[in-house]
Amino acid sequence: MGNDLSIIVKDYQMEDIIYNIIEKQTKKVIDICEILNDAEKRYGSEVFDLKGGYGFFSSVIKKFCDIGIITPVKSSGSNGRNPSLHNKYKILSGKEVSFSNELMHELQSLHPKLDKGYYYRNPKCYKEDRCYILMLSNYMIGNSATESLKYRCTMNERSFEIFNNEKFLGAEGKVILKRLGLSLQELNCYKTLEAFFYIRFGIEESLNILIIENKDTFYSVLKYLERNQDKRIGGVKINMLIYGEGKKIVNSFSFINEVAMGTPIEKVYYFGDLDFEGVGIFNSLASKFGKHLVVPHVALYKELLLVSKEPPQLRTRQNELYMELFLMYFDSESKDRIEKILYSGKYIPQEALIFGRYKGL
Repeated sequence: MGNDLSIIVKDYQMEDIIYNIIEKQTKKVIDICEILNDAEKRYGSEVFDLKGGYGFFSSVIKKFCDIGIITPVKSSGSNGRNPSLHNKYKILSGKEVSFSNELMHELQSLHPKLDKGYYYRNPKCYKEDRCYILMLSNYMIGNSATESLKYRCTMNERSFEIFNNEKFLGAEGKVILKRLGLSLQELNCYKTLEAFFYIRFGIEESLNILIIENKDTFYSVLKYLERNQDKRIGGVKINMLIYGEGKKIVNSFSFINEVAMGTPIEKVYYFGDLDFEGVGIFNSLASKFGKHLVVPHVALYKELLLVSKEPPQLRTRQNELYMELFLMYFDSESKDRIEKILYSGKYIPQEALIFGRYKGL
């Protein structure tokens, strides 16, 4: 164990010296022999060899190339040694690093699971993120983390444990984790899914789900289904009713895996306002979860067309969008009517369909 630690310390010292030599260069292109000679001179030949000598020096140069501090000038040729290095290297523009010796050593001393490459290249960002990086590194190095990371928890719970701020990993902490090459999985935590409100009718071998965009229509459809034993709308038996809450359902629908509890889903029927925003929500759902799975509830939309003879003008301007994904499920007459309504700046809200009037759809 002692030997391993001495190697780590040796690595930090050599990297630190080579880094400082490169940092102080006034030229954009450096001669590798000059850097090597300078490093050897600082140590003295005997100590330099004990620290790993040319072999370790070459590994540090290659590492600095990998993380974007320097890049070889390929036309300069090889130095003919083993391992081979190029004769000249260019210091990448804007990468001359202003780390102090203390900060450089601190960065190198972070927990080995943390990828330091981004911060080598962006010392200003390291200084900005430093307190959070140190909190994370100290947590991972500490004995308590070894025990705590055995237990899976939510992202907010882990965030509070590490940063004393339950929201941090869901906000600016996401960027810092990405920069350090660390995932939530490696912190043994998970992001909780945003839940939606739903009603499930009995236990079935498979599910037909109906998503309703707006609250009033959700309750009207719920009452309608409660009155009908067969739970059918437009010939489709509905096993689960979901309140979509407008655009929110596009993100929250992933929660379906929690509530379906392994029951296969046959189809997800969507019913929203007949306007560009409503069609846009359907498009987003179908694109994200599959157009073979998510389809418009055609019978309900055709009822909207039937009951609304004079659709009103939109009160706010909506952007026109791609309609084909939505319209492909309708007959040509319905397609023409829907396009005429929407492209003339009109719409039909879900509330135009009063379910209390119907004994059966």
